[in-house]
Amino acid sequence: MRDPDDMSHLPHDIPGGEDYLVALYRLTEEQGRDITPEDLIHELGADPEETAKVLEDLQYYEYLVLDEGFLELAFPGKWAAEDTISWHAGIAAFLAGVLKLPPQEACRNAARIRNVIRRKAWDGITRYVAEHNLDRNFPETKINFLFPSLVSTVEENGGYLFDLIYMELTEQKTPSVKGISEAYGMSLDATEEEARIMEKRGLLEKIGSDGVLTPTPRGLEMIYENATRHMEITAFLTDALGLDEIEAQSNAWRWKFLLSEEAMQAIRDYLNERGIVAERW
Repeated sequence: MRDPDDMSHLPHDIPGGEDYLVALYRLTEEQGRDITPEDLIHELGADPEETAKVLEDLQYYEYLVLDEGFLELAFPGKWAAEDTISWHAGIAAFLAGVLKLPPQEACRNAARIRNVIRRKAWDGITRYVAEHNLDRNFPETKINFLFPSLVSTVEENGGYLFDLIYMELTEQKTPSVKGISEAYGMSLDATEEEARIMEKRGLLEKIGSDGVLTPTPRGLEMIYENATRHMEITAFLTDALGLDEIEAQSNAWRWKFLLSEEAMQAIRDYLNERGIVAERW
């Protein structure tokens, strides 16, 4: 039972929490359907174990209840879902208005990045949408694009070591588990586990006893591609929203793994039209 005095958790503190609340809101509040956990997994094509964990956390913090096998949103859950939908609409309007993305593509990317946008970037987007009077009212079929497995998606990209290996290589160092762990304040176990994931995905050669991290040709291509994406997004956010470089890079770190190729090409077009050359690390 949750401590009634514990108000420290918000749905965005639960990885994937906001996405599942929005999904339930769409299905139960708007469509009037009775939804079981199994129905939700089927509707979203979500991972059963991940869904079970998220729903358990949302129930614990009283955002939803399970009543006779059916999921129901409590008042805080409804409020959070409506707030997320509004947030989604603002981001989609910004992406459509600035990058000239079609509504479907703007909404697709808004759903992907809405949970990782930092506060200053969100404030900048809100101001931009208001000052330029951008349309937030996309057709319902366009805006109803859900992206419920944010945690799985980010983890599958194996992104935690991409930047660190890139920086070691550009400084003409030999990346290693121990060296990266010590240089960047990561735990040795976490660094080693992430390296094993990258090795399993064919991005690193077999890691020997010395822990040296040698990218495969495919891994090296992805590392440099993500570094390029990082700086392109940084340049875009700096110009469009007036963010300082540190704040822009903080957003770019996550966005680069989640934005579609269509959105990235739109960012490149935006930069080219303005004669902006993205810096390189």
